[in-house]
Amino acid sequence: QESDPAGSSFYFKLNHVPVFIKGANYIPNGSFLFHDYSEQRNPYPAIAKKLHMNMLRVWGGGVYESNSFYEECDENGILVWQDFMFACAMYPGNDEFVNNVIEEVKCQSTRLRNHPSLALWCGNNEVDEGWKNWGWQKQFQYTPKDSEQISNDYLTLFQSKIPETLQKFDTEHPYWPSSPSIGWGHKESLLQGDSHYWGVWWGMEPFTIYQKKVGRFMSEYGFQSLPDLNTFKQICPPEELNLNSASVRSHQKHNKGFQTINTYMQRDYKVPQDFHKYIYTSQLLQRDGMRLAIESHRSSKMYCMGTLFWQLNDCWPVTSWSAIDSEKNKKAFYYSLNALYNNFLITVSNHSETIRISAISDSLPELKAQLKIKLMNFYGKIIWQSTTEMALSNSMVQSHILSKKNLPLFDTASVFMNVELIYKARKLAVKNYYFASPKNLKLPPAQLNITGNPQQGYTISSNVLAKDVFLFAGNSNMDLSDNYFDVLPGEIKKIKAIGWKNKTPLKPLNYLVLNNL
Repeated sequence: QESDPAGSSFYFKLNHVPVFIKGANYIPNGSFLFHDYSEQRNPYPAIAKKLHMNMLRVWGGGVYESNSFYEECDENGILVWQDFMFACAMYPGNDEFVNNVIEEVKCQSTRLRNHPSLALWCGNNEVDEGWKNWGWQKQFQYTPKDSEQISNDYLTLFQSKIPETLQKFDTEHPYWPSSPSIGWGHKESLLQGDSHYWGVWWGMEPFTIYQKKVGRFMSEYGFQSLPDLNTFKQICPPEELNLNSASVRSHQKHNKGFQTINTYMQRDYKVPQDFHKYIYTSQLLQRDGMRLAIESHRSSKMYCMGTLFWQLNDCWPVTSWSAIDSEKNKKAFYYSLNALYNNFLITVSNHSETIRISAISDSLPELKAQLKIKLMNFYGKIIWQSTTEMALSNSMVQSHILSKKNLPLFDTASVFMNVELIYKARKLAVKNYYFASPKNLKLPPAQLNITGNPQQGYTISSNVLAKDVFLFAGNSNMDLSDNYFDVLPGEIKKIKAIGWKNKTPLKPLNYLVLNNL
């Protein structure tokens, strides 16, 4: 942390090099910890590496993870932000409890201190924010004397006893008392420390607020979506596969969760009545919000130096903020992370008189790349195109400004911008930018041509722009190399089936596409 004109930086250095952190909050992998829990191979560090992440935050409302989890993080190059297991509550300050915590800190610090993946100890999750901002004193009718004692107990535990114990057993890793350091309703939360920004979701603010509310290190933010239809089929009888059924609604523990999803969906999408299409649209909605958040964080690189979304995984079949549901089915947001966390990223922002195209590089070598820009209609006609050169640097976001005066007039509901960042004939990044919300796009009906099989892979093509293609194969839950993607007119999209070993005949791939909703 270093003082600067805005406030104070918050970033990690790895081998003396400042690193932009890309990752997620990780919760327990299941609700029940089996007797062989410590020996089970945890898949998520490898998944994180595949998605170009470099950090997982082990959230303080869960459990200390198994030895194998940290070994997997070591092997996959995933840094660990490690919360101590305190979250969203105030804790006792009597000697018996405090001494128990001291033993806990001693045990965990000596167990984990030698893992190269360990990057930070954090005292708790949202305890300081909860005490100062959530109205507990009024809710539980604490007297001033009660409040003083509870506050002093907090300071004793998290500002004194835990860091003092760490100083005895692990002097190599920094300690951060509470995440976030300041609540999201205070302007200072975006100027220093780490930030949990929940104006989207809890505050019902539009996704576009993410472009303004960027802090120094974004350690929590998120938006819910429904899990895969096949996950619901495991927990609901066929007649209850609808939004209003008791079994579906009982697998949503936020008291206004479905209402919140529906409110946001009405802003940007035509709300489907069909349950499967509603699940699909909810996942697109989540992806849209999280994409705007991550793009805003990364385009503010050097001011903002980290983004950890809430949350990577689930511990039970539930409508939640996860990118992967409890049955390991990957949501639309999951597939978008491959581009969002890649070393190279393109962002597009639309302003009254200009369009800003930014290129972000997390690659240490500097290089010169070509930026190819096309304005196209949904039938593949190129309305305008341009190519320019960009010098990419790890320490600076490069931007190219287009004046709208230099562009031909176009219908914002019928045109999109395709941007490619190319280096020596290799596409470093691709971005399709739409000028209107999905519900206002004049998308033509799409008929996809899908050929291939699980063993050899699939090819997908369309004679019009096919937006947000979701491929599925009945109840098989086939793992595909990509999904929820756009197919440009005349483009051939190739997809692989990952780890397909089933030799029984498979139904042809089905699809949903936004054009046809």
